[in-house]
Amino acid sequence: EWLRKKARQLFQVLITLRGRMVEREAIFEMLWRDQSPAAAMRDFKVALNALNKVLEPERRPDDLPAFILREESTYGLSPGIDIWVDAEEFAHLIARADAIQGSADSTFDLYRRALALYADDYLRMDAPYEDWAIAERERLQTLYLHAADRLATGLLERGDSASRDESETWCKQILTRDRCWEHA
Repeated sequence: EWLRKKARQLFQVLITLRGRMVEREAIFEMLWRDQSPAAAMRDFKVALNALNKVLEPERRPDDLPAFILREESTYGLSPGIDIWVDAEEFAHLIARADAIQGSADSTFDLYRRALALYADDYLRMDAPYEDWAIAERERLQTLYLHAADRLATGLLERGDSASRDESETWCKQILTRDRCWEHA
């Protein structure tokens, strides 16, 4: 369905920077930095049109897009749109677990649910060297390591065999992502 690779990348930028409006020139710098301003503007318009077609294939050309909001020269995801972002849910579940704290089953369940959403590092294959993706990738990886560490520690404190085994599994997962995470 992605008619153009840049349409997908534009969507990834807007998802990554969700909750913010991004200047068009900043988007040019992220996705078309090696092009002239005129070429970047042309390619941006093509990518934006393709993105809108993917998101809303039935939308008429004269209707305003429901997902992509434009305010003068800034663009972003429309507030209140019905979109589920796994990275957002991941961070939300960890925040809820951190707020509860302690070794309650409910805390462990929240950490487990969050960690289950972390399939791989954020846009590792799609945007491995892009600054806009690297910052989010590092933020989410830090959250992952923190949550896995808290879960492993809490399980270890329980002291039973099954909890110790699960704690060890989480420590191995931590070390797979960061070999220098000393606590694991």
